[in-house]
Amino acid sequence: MFGRFVRFFWGDMSGDELKKFGILSATLMVILGNYWMLRVMKNALFGRFVDFQLYQPYVKIFSLFVVIFVVMAYSKLVDLFEKDKLFYILSGFFGCWILGLSYFIAYPHLVSISEASSFYPLVSWIPGKALGWIIYVSFESISIIIALFWAFVASTTKAESAKRGYGMIVFFTQIATISGPAIVTNFSKTLGLPIIVAFGGVLLLCVSLLIKLYMMVVPHEEAAPSKPSAKKQKTGFFEGLRILLTKPYVMGIFVVSTFYEVIGTILEFQMNSLGHIIYPIAEEFAAFNGKFGMSVNALALVFALLGTSFFMRKFGLRFCLIAFPVAIGFIVTSIFVINSFGASHYHIMWALFAGMVGIKGFNYALNNPTKEVMYIPTSKDVKFKAKGWIDTFGNRTTKAGGSSVNAVFAKSLEQLLVFGTVISLGIVGVWIMVAMLLGKKFEKLQEDKTIIE
Repeated sequence: MFGRFVRFFWGDMSGDELKKFGILSATLMVILGNYWMLRVMKNALFGRFVDFQLYQPYVKIFSLFVVIFVVMAYSKLVDLFEKDKLFYILSGFFGCWILGLSYFIAYPHLVSISEASSFYPLVSWIPGKALGWIIYVSFESISIIIALFWAFVASTTKAESAKRGYGMIVFFTQIATISGPAIVTNFSKTLGLPIIVAFGGVLLLCVSLLIKLYMMVVPHEEAAPSKPSAKKQKTGFFEGLRILLTKPYVMGIFVVSTFYEVIGTILEFQMNSLGHIIYPIAEEFAAFNGKFGMSVNALALVFALLGTSFFMRKFGLRFCLIAFPVAIGFIVTSIFVINSFGASHYHIMWALFAGMVGIKGFNYALNNPTKEVMYIPTSKDVKFKAKGWIDTFGNRTTKAGGSSVNAVFAKSLEQLLVFGTVISLGIVGVWIMVAMLLGKKFEKLQEDKTIIE
């Protein structure tokens, strides 16, 4: 019955494919469910130790510099270890790290430095408590495991199989990404945030067990044929950056992977700023963010079931690449029109809420699986080094760009809405042109059976 259900929505799959994508779905369920559970607590925990309204745009920019070091470490590990062992290392490290943070969230006085301490001058320049900044960037850095997962899948999946299996993976993982925010919304008051954070650490440790199971029971295959190189080149963080800057195809992937972050960061800051005004109590504000996370992933779940695989098979990857920026342009324009008619803060907040749900939902269900397929006709260095840079440092760069706009206009939400709309629509125009060229290049690579090295 399960096989018939899968084949009805995602096409014919062999027994090995069902086994493979079933384990991969379970793995990403744990990774993304946990990521969203921690993500919806991120702003609330930061606001507990630091002034949220004043410093939230700056902590996003600060996370960019932290992620530079995370990607450098990740790039070095790719050179030293097999792809499955990278999961054991990263999930083990972050799992233990998050468990440690949960303890200090419960007992923050253990890491507080009094003004009488000789160490106080070293940290007195940090706004609020340093623990708030550490929590925020730690939760942001966990996304490196998501990048590793998709690189792992792209390196072991052929294009035709991916068109069936990627939609299945996204559908089942959206169940977990709804559950993660739901846990925070329903249990943050009874269990407390430290307990939920500790649970997130345990889930990260479970990722290694699922990857071990995958390596034991799933037949191995190569994603795309490639000619052996006469000399193996050693790569690293800057090699990934070099590939990105010198390969137009990879730069195109960068655009479709990250440009929405600029627009999303601008709109989300407006939504959270108005939400912070309307819901001044921390628990209410956390519940608002929890509802946002649940709504985003509920939409993505519906679209993954009815749309992701269908649109890929019916209209092709190029259509999917272009549909997302077109939808964002429509959302941005609609919010601007609503504001122009003199809507109240309350109504604008919910318009932004609906717009962000649409953007996030379509990204996770339509744009993410589509752009991941773009990596299939690429070499290992592109899949792991350039992709790791794009999905972590690259995403944070565009988020920092959006946060810079927020920082300039943070004192006037009206000005931010006007200038943010102009900037966003300009980005959408460039994005659509790049998506058209990228889709055409992908089809050419598939026809010629060549890869980008």
